Amino acid sequence: MEYYYTHRDNIYIDKGLLIFRDSSFKHITKVLRKKRGDIINATDGENNVYVCEIIKIKKNLIEAEILKNYKDIGEPEKNVTMYICQLKSNDRFEFAIEKAVEIGVKKIIPVISQNTIVKKKYSSDRIKRFNRIILSAMEQSQRCYLPLMEETVTFEEMLNFTNTVKSKIVMYEFEKSSNKIIHSKINNDCVLLLGPEGGFNKNEINELRINNWMSFSLGDRKLRSETAAILSLYEILKT
Repeated sequence: MEYYYTHRDNIYIDKGLLIFRDSSFKHITKVLRKKRGDIINATDGENNVYVCEIIKIKKNLIEAEILKNYKDIGEPEKNVTMYICQLKSNDRFEFAIEKAVEIGVKKIIPVISQNTIVKKKYSSDRIKRFNRIILSAMEQSQRCYLPLMEETVTFEEMLNFTNTVKSKIVMYEFEKSSNKIIHSKINNDCVLLLGPEGGFNKNEINELRINNWMSFSLGDRKLRSETAAILSLYEILKT
């Protein structure tokens, strides 16, 4: 089932009306060539699904009548926030966040660590671009939850923000290859940390362990950060 996104502000439950604007409007009218009377499914990115009938197509918006609505239950049981260090290649970073959304991540936060090559935080325009990629990935994978990309944080800020989280996982390339992710140690709300091209240094790993982070391995091979993100998320979220 395909879902088309519209912001919560465009949904009027009391009137039984829903509006599509911007990219959703363009895709529905220009690509799919939907017409008045066609039935489409919408989501607000908050797990709500709306079955709608198009009643008006205007210059820059679609009006649709809500026929029924329900909660989607297809999301993973675990809520994973992914902290991922900024990468030198924007293409590789964008690939990582796109695939993370398709797999089921709930939130993505860029991090600057000691070995991060690009030390400057992502600009607001870059974050907006990332969020457009996230929206596209949500629709492509037919999710009904829209993950959020937040502003870049430093390694120290990340430690503070996650201080009260019980399940904290870092993938470490020098961890024993036999030390794989242990599902019994992971709560439904957890955070995952992926390093930059140069990995984490020993001081950072020591800080993480002092702050009750669990370090795991993905095996003997040395993987790129974006590959590690995909495999780690899959391993954590698989049932």
